[in-house]
Amino acid sequence: MFITLTNSSPDFRGHKVSIRKDLIVTIHRNTVTREDGVIEDVTFVYGPPHGTWEVSETLEEVVEMLK
Repeated sequence: MFITLTNSSPDFRGHKVSIRKDLIVTIHRNTVTREDGVIEDVTFVYGPPHGTWEVSETLEEVVEMLK
């Protein structure tokens, strides 16, 4: 089963990404400062060995999708 999230990294902002639920290990929300100085809140979804995705959905929204 997959969940579909909205990418928030600058190069792929707004693009959808589908991630297998059973690959997700951790989720956390934090504030980041982009290279252009823009400050924004993003949710980090970590799934080894692939790495971390930055998404625009809140931590609570991602957790709800995983239920």
